[in-house]
Amino acid sequence: MSDIKKDKQKLLYYFYVVFMNLSMVSMVTNLYFKHLGFSFTQIGILFGFLQICKMVFEIPTGFIADRYGNRSSLLLSLALQMSGYLLMALIHSFSAMICILFLLAISYTLMTGCATAIITNRLIQADRKDELTQLNAVSRVLFYTCYGVAALAVGFLLEVGYELVFGISIVSLALAFLCIFFIEDESAHLSKKKQIRPQEAIRYIFQNPIIFYFSLVEAAAAWSMVPVDKFYNNYLHEHFGFPLSRVGIVISVQFIIVSFLGLYSSKLSQRINENILVRMGPVFMMIAFFLFALSENPVLAISMYFSGLAAFCLSNPVSSKLFQVNISSTFRVTVISFKSILLALLASVSQPLFGLISDKYEMRQAMMLLIAISFFFILAINLVFRKLNFTSEAKSEVARE
Repeated sequence: MSDIKKDKQKLLYYFYVVFMNLSMVSMVTNLYFKHLGFSFTQIGILFGFLQICKMVFEIPTGFIADRYGNRSSLLLSLALQMSGYLLMALIHSFSAMICILFLLAISYTLMTGCATAIITNRLIQADRKDELTQLNAVSRVLFYTCYGVAALAVGFLLEVGYELVFGISIVSLALAFLCIFFIEDESAHLSKKKQIRPQEAIRYIFQNPIIFYFSLVEAAAAWSMVPVDKFYNNYLHEHFGFPLSRVGIVISVQFIIVSFLGLYSSKLSQRINENILVRMGPVFMMIAFFLFALSENPVLAISMYFSGLAAFCLSNPVSSKLFQVNISSTFRVTVISFKSILLALLASVSQPLFGLISDKYEMRQAMMLLIAISFFFILAINLVFRKLNFTSEAKSEVARE
């Protein structure tokens, strides 16, 4: 009965992932802003402001989750996100978007790591940590499959209007809200037993080099990939001249196919040393994305973008497992918030810079410059942390749990 109950919790988590990624607003926000008449520089400023707000709110909202429970934080987040999307559909001025993105930043940071923490804590406490790689892989399949389906649908829905996209997204978030409402959160009980002090969490973070490594690598990748991912549909539409319906089809096919590669990640980690896999995955990803930006041939460019996604899907489930296993359940959400701060810090600079370069020159040049910087950042981080053994560090942390 206990195993059935735990599987039910995993099922609710998987349904949450599905409904969250059937929400389509995030994938058309840049197109929506362009539709409203904003320049690339203005769009970059808006996204940069969003990242700055996320950076400011990450740690405070992380403490809310750690002290009052991940489910409570997640429910509040979803309620705020639905409100923000509704306001975004109704109010169209640049100043209004600043206020709406402020609200959404609070929502996004309240959400950071909460759903993952709920299911990860359950598996680790039940001595089922070996399931984490598969959990991350399946989650990634659901993420990309639903993202692909949503991308396909949105290409046609936009021909009707953005209002329909916002309406369907809000309904999808409401269903995700129900999934979280019925899921059990053991962190709520832990928070009652032990109240977390800010200095404890900060001390814990600074005493774990593996946390710094994964945080720095993801932040370095985010420097380029946040704006590149955000403007990918604009690039296909404006640079290669694809109609929006075809853009939706291309993105859908890419993400659905690449999603299933994540299922091979656990098998790949048995053939290749996990330390090598997590180090080289981001390097190959950056090389592929640079070739994507370099290519003027649409078929070759899309193929390289696909290759970059594949490198991410094959290495990320292993990276996520090693990162999660290394974190004490007491500080899990706060640590993830710390990582998100680094991502937001770099993205808050790179997104306005990307918009400025795109307006002054071309989007292609902006992509190449930012991806090259990410690539050298990742190489430097690997050089600094070359002696770090992720597997042994993870085992020692589990033993302390």
